[in-house]
Amino acid sequence: MIRVLIVDDEVRLVEAFREKLTEDGMKVFTAFRADEALSVFKSESIDIAVLDIRLPDMDGVKLLLKLKQLEPTLEVIILTGYASVDTAIRSMKLGAYDYLTKPCKMSELSNIISKAYEKKMLQVKTIVLQEHLHRIEAHDDFVGTSQSMKKVRSLISLVAPTNTPVLITGETGTGKELAARAIHGTSPRSANPFVAINSSTLQETMLESELFGYKKGAFTGAHDNKLGLLEIANKGTFFVDEVGDMGLSIQAKLLRVLEYSAFIKLGDTKETWVDTRFIFATNKILKEEVEKGLFRKDLFFRINAFIINLPSLRDKREDIPLLVNYFLDKFARGGKKKRFLQEAMELLTAYEWPGNVRELANVVERAILLSDVREEIITDDLSEWMVKGVSSVKQSDEQQPRGRILSLAMMEAEYIHSVLSSVGGNKSKAARLLGITRKNLYDKIAVGYGEKGRKTNGE
Repeated sequence: MIRVLIVDDEVRLVEAFREKLTEDGMKVFTAFRADEALSVFKSESIDIAVLDIRLPDMDGVKLLLKLKQLEPTLEVIILTGYASVDTAIRSMKLGAYDYLTKPCKMSELSNIISKAYEKKMLQVKTIVLQEHLHRIEAHDDFVGTSQSMKKVRSLISLVAPTNTPVLITGETGTGKELAARAIHGTSPRSANPFVAINSSTLQETMLESELFGYKKGAFTGAHDNKLGLLEIANKGTFFVDEVGDMGLSIQAKLLRVLEYSAFIKLGDTKETWVDTRFIFATNKILKEEVEKGLFRKDLFFRINAFIINLPSLRDKREDIPLLVNYFLDKFARGGKKKRFLQEAMELLTAYEWPGNVRELANVVERAILLSDVREEIITDDLSEWMVKGVSSVKQSDEQQPRGRILSLAMMEAEYIHSVLSSVGGNKSKAARLLGITRKNLYDKIAVGYGEKGRKTNGE
C-alpha cells in the first residue's frame, strides 16, 4: 500500500484528495502546515509527499528539502497555483519528482503518485543491491548420496514453501549457510534478497546497527541514514548464523521482530515494518544455553519450531569421494582437472575432518596448488599434520588390547590429542578445528585423560 502525505492549507482540496486516493487503495495522511507535516513524517513511514508550494509557515520548497534530508528515498510532488516555470524547475532540481498546477485532475494526481512510487521502489531496490552485494557469497549445491544428506534434502523440501522459522544445527563447517540458501532458493521468496549475518563476528553495538539500521545523527559518526539488514531482507529471507552468540538485549529485540514484524531503528521514533522469513543456525546446544541463562527461553521456543541437523563429514564418509571430485572441478586451474591417487583418497576418507566440508574444500584447493603440473595428487600434497593425525589414530587403534572397550570420553580425548599433535600443540587452533571453545577444549582434555588415568591405574 502506498503511504501518501498531503500538505496543503486548503481544507476542501485536501479532503477531496484524501477521498480519491483512499478509493485508489492508498493510505493517506494530511497536514495543513509544514510543522504538522514534519510531525506526521517523524511518526509515520511515508512513501510520497504532495506539497503545496505556499504554506502558512514555510515555503513548500524548503519543506521539500527538510523531508528529503530526513528520508532521501522520499518522492515529492509539488502543487502550485502559480504556473511559474522557474519555481517548477527549482523544485525539480532540488529533488521533486514532478509538479502539478492547481486546479488539477484527481486522476492525474493519482497517476503521478503511482509513477513516483515505482521510482521510489526502484531506488530502494538499487540501494538494497548495493549494500548487499558485498555480503553475497557464491554457494555450492549439496553434494552427497548418503542417507543423512537425503534426509536433509527432504526436510528442506518440506519447510521451504512455508514461512516457519528454521533452526539449523551442526558443527562448524558443515554447511549451515548453504542449507539456509537452499531453503530460500526453493521458497516463494527466492526472487527477493537472501541476507546473512554472523552474530559471533560483531560487537553488540555494531550488531544492533547492522540489524536495525539507524537514522542520521543517531550517534557520533552517523552522518547518513543506513538501511538495516532486516529492512534489506524485506520480502526475502534473513539468515542469522551463530545465533547462540547473540547478546540477551539483542535477543529481546529480535524476538519482537519475530512476533510483530516491526522494529525501531537507532535514533528513530517510528516503527519500520518488514515481511521477512527467518532462518537461524548454531553449533551450540541452545537448550543448555537457556539453562545457563545465556539464551532467552522465549526466543528459543520461537525459533525451535523446525530443526534441521547437518551431519558432520566423518558421519557421512561415503560422500567424501563425491565432494572431492566436486572441489576438483571447482578449483581446477586452466580447465585442467586433476585426480587423487588411491592412497591419497584413502587418507582423505580416514581423516576425522574436525573442520568438516569447509576444511575438505581448503585441503583440496591446497593440494591442487602443491601438485603443480602433475595430473595426480599424492599424499605428499596433503598437509603433514593431516597425515600424522590419521597415523596416530591408526597406531592408537592397533595398540589397543583386543576386547578392551574405550569409554566415549577416552576416545574423544585420544582424538583431541591427535588434533593437538597435528597443529603442534596450538590449543587455540585445535579448538577452532574442533569447533569448540578453548575452555571446552581444556575441560574435555581434563575429563578424558582423567578417566584414562583411572582406567590405567585399575589395570
